[in-house]
Amino acid sequence: MSIVAILWGSAFPVTRILLEEMPPLGAAAWRTLFAAGGVALLVALRSGLGQLWPAGTRRGRLALLAVLGGAIFVIGMNLGVALTGASITSFVTGTYPLLAVVVATVVLREHLPRPALLALVAAAIGLALLARPGGAHVQLLGVAAGLMAAFSFAVYLVLARRWADPVRLPALTLAFWLLVSSVVVTGLGQLVVDPAGLVPDLSLTGWAALLWLALPASALPHSLLIVTMRRLPANRAAPFLLLMPISGSVIAAVLLNERLDLLQLAGAGLILAGIAAATLPARR
Repeated sequence: MSIVAILWGSAFPVTRILLEEMPPLGAAAWRTLFAAGGVALLVALRSGLGQLWPAGTRRGRLALLAVLGGAIFVIGMNLGVALTGASITSFVTGTYPLLAVVVATVVLREHLPRPALLALVAAAIGLALLARPGGAHVQLLGVAAGLMAAFSFAVYLVLARRWADPVRLPALTLAFWLLVSSVVVTGLGQLVVDPAGLVPDLSLTGWAALLWLALPASALPHSLLIVTMRRLPANRAAPFLLLMPISGSVIAAVLLNERLDLLQLAGAGLILAGIAAATLPARR
C-alpha cells in the first residue's frame, strides 16, 4: 500500500513534466492508452482476456463508473496540474476519501459521524490556506479542476462499493474500462480542440514521463492494490491514503522545485488531518 500511494503521488509532478510537451487532453489520452494496454496484459497473464468483458446487465453501471473514475478524474487532475502545479493539485485531489464519506451519507444512507464534520471544516480551511486568493498567486480554476477530479472519484468509489461484484465485475476489469473511458473522452476532446495535440512529438524526457505515468503510476498500482487488499482489511489500508499527497508534494519539490510557503504547508496539514479524521478507524 505504501508503494501504491507513492506511485500514485508521483503521477502529479511527472504529469507536470509531460504537460511541458503535450496539452492536457492529449497527454491524458496517450497515458491512459498505454496504461489500458498494461492492464490488459496483466489480465491476459492472470485469467485470459475474456475476463475484460462484463456481463450485459453490468455494462450500463460499468460505463458510468468508468467515466466518473476515469475520464472526469484524469481531465480534472491534468487541468489542475497545468494551471495550479503538482504540489497543490496533489493535496486538493487527495481530498477524495473525505468527499467519499460525505457522498456515502447521501447515496448509501450512512450516518455522517461527528469526526467527519470536523474533518470537512479542517479540509475547507486547509484549501483556503492553500489557494489564498490574491495571496498565494494560485489559479482558482486549477483548484476547482482538482476538486472536480476529487468529487468525481469520490462518487465513483461510493457507487463502486454499492454496485461492484468481485465475481461479475472484477477489479482489473473495472480498472481497464476506467482507462478506456479516459482514452475515448480525452482523445475525442483533443480532436475537437486541436487535432495536432494528439501527435506525441516528445523528447526523451517526455517519453520517459509518458511511460512512467502509463505503467508504474497507473497499470502497476492497480495490480498491486488487488494483491494488497486480499491481505489487508480496508480500514487498515486507509492510513496509506495520506501518503499520496505527501509523496506528490515531496517529489514535486525535488523534480520541479515547487515549494509551498508556510501558510500553504499549514493548509496541507489541515487537509491531511481532515482525511485522517474521516478515514482512520476510531479508537476507544
